[in-house]
Amino acid sequence: MTKLQFLLSHIIIIALLSTISCKKIDNATDRIVVEQNYIPYKTEKYLRIGYMLKTWEYEKEGLLLQRIDVLDNASRVVLMTIEKAALPLIQKDPLPGGQDKIDKYYLSIQLPIPLNQPVPENISHRFVLRDTINNKDVTVEGGIFQPRSSESPRVIASPVKGNYYLINNQSSMDYHYYITFFLDGTIYTGEKFAFDLEQISALWADTYSGDPRVNASYYAYRDTLYAVSAATVLKVVDGRAENAGNAHNVPLYTNDEYGGNYLMLDIGIGIYAVYMHCFPGSFMVKTGDVVAEGQPVALLGNSGNSTEPHLHFELVDRPDAWRCNGLPFVFKKFTKIGEIVFDASPGPRQIYPVNVTNSNAENWSVTRFD
Repeated sequence: MTKLQFLLSHIIIIALLSTISCKKIDNATDRIVVEQNYIPYKTEKYLRIGYMLKTWEYEKEGLLLQRIDVLDNASRVVLMTIEKAALPLIQKDPLPGGQDKIDKYYLSIQLPIPLNQPVPENISHRFVLRDTINNKDVTVEGGIFQPRSSESPRVIASPVKGNYYLINNQSSMDYHYYITFFLDGTIYTGEKFAFDLEQISALWADTYSGDPRVNASYYAYRDTLYAVSAATVLKVVDGRAENAGNAHNVPLYTNDEYGGNYLMLDIGIGIYAVYMHCFPGSFMVKTGDVVAEGQPVALLGNSGNSTEPHLHFELVDRPDAWRCNGLPFVFKKFTKIGEIVFDASPGPRQIYPVNVTNSNAENWSVTRFD
């Protein structure tokens, strides 16, 4: 999904406390544990440390989560706090869509560390919960882990070339980051580090001009997509109808149809690049082809689960677009020229161009890819 008004409000931020009035629950170190620990990646502003927490089903004890503190476990300095209104989406039973029954809660978190600050050796968490039975606050600590600071994400070229590209649903704890599926005893997080890419006008207006129900009104529609690395074409899915502009009107019956017309490239060492929502009949490659970095592969379209013409792009760890896990990545280079802000005067904001290397982009960045 895309579009500014479709920005999802679920923000999984860790907020929590150190007040004297809160009672600490004893012998609770195993109640909060790290289920998944991802390779950190840089943006133009932060080193983003991503991970998934698993907790006990505290709501069954009459406890309601109020906030989470993320701590430097050595100094006990609070690195990030999120209050109740900004807590993340929590995966819990019952899950939709015929998924497994689970007996834990799961939360996906990204901790932004400013680039000029040191990375903590160990990170921990403090949950503040309201005991609705005894009418008091309690705290639970746990989830101690070591960031994978010695490892680096995959470096790729951009899948597009040109100016005024808007990157969203990326570098945040919103959609796509929280999407998780529990199937046959396995956790799948294929969209974990995905982004959606559109294009705004040179006047810094919207992503289209004219009738929003017409695909050709959108600036990114039928833009050329490029191979992000030397690769082998693993899969091409074509022939699926497009939505009409922002109508989101094509029915979807299977998980695979959500990707619309899509392409999967094997870029080596067990990593696969996925391009979704492509224009039907536009693929310039076929299964088995060997492609070079920067080679044209398809055109951007509006097929599948799409609310307007855009590219959904992700790296995953398996040759399956759905039963897989998303992988972090950074671009070789791009120029940040602006951003969409949501303050007292929301909308596009130009900035002095910043050349960025070996980094991803913060959410709602406006970029140029050469």
